[in-house]
Amino acid sequence: MTLPARLITPKGEIIELTPEAYRRVRKLVVSPRAKRATTKFIHSTYGKYAGKTSLTKALLAERAADLAREEAKIKRWHGGK
Repeated sequence: MTLPARLITPKGEIIELTPEAYRRVRKLVVSPRAKRATTKFIHSTYGKYAGKTSLTKALLAERAADLAREEAKIKRWHGGK
């Protein structure tokens, strides 16, 4: 017994596919050509937007400053406890 293939849309609708339609959709999704294109894009843009400062370090520093401001504000509200 073979179960019908189902496709769930972003809206949550369920579409039952014929075996032939399933094969075509699967071929599109698992296509090595699409994978190669994605890999090529990743490699072509690698380091393209890099600067002198690490974005991760900058975001962590910004978050630490935000936490320090929040803690100072809480201390002011609670009388320095």
